[in-house]
Amino acid sequence: MDLKIRFIEDDALGEDIEVTVRAAEKSGRVNKLLSALSGYSKHLASGQQFSEKYHINASRIILIMRDGRYVTAKTVDGDYTIKDALTRVEECLDSAWFVRISQSEIINLKYLKNWDFVGGGIIQVKMEYGIVSYTSRRYAKQIHEMFLKRRAKR
Repeated sequence: MDLKIRFIEDDALGEDIEVTVRAAEKSGRVNKLLSALSGYSKHLASGQQFSEKYHINASRIILIMRDGRYVTAKTVDGDYTIKDALTRVEECLDSAWFVRISQSEIINLKYLKNWDFVGGGIIQVKMEYGIVSYTSRRYAKQIHEMFLKRRAKR
C-alpha cells in the first residue's frame, strides 16, 4: 500500500486547510494517519467522533433540525433520524462549519448558497439542494455578523 500526497490550491478555503484521506478500507495504517492529523486539528477529531457515534458522515450534512422528540439530519444522501438531543448532537459537530440558526436548527455553512433579510429581524437562509430555512430573531444578529465576517474573508 502506497501513500500518495498531492496539493490542490483552492482560494475558496481562505486561511483554512482541508485534508481528505481516501483509502479502500479503514485499516490500522489509516487510523494511525488520522490520529496524527487529529493532533493538528480538533475538527477532524470531532468529525470522526460524530461519524462513529451517529454513523453519518458529518461533511455531507446540510441541515440538522429538531423534529418532535427526535433530531433529523438532512444530508446529501437523504434524511437520517438521530435519537439524541440537539444540544448533544451540536457538541459533536465542528463549530467552524456548523452554526445554530434557531433553537431547533443547525446548518452546515459548506452548503450555504445565500442569505437575505426578510423583515422583522429574520434572515432567510438558502441551502443547496433547495433547502430553505429561517433564523430566529434571537440568533439573527450574531449570524448576520458571522456571515459578513465570512464574506469579508473571501
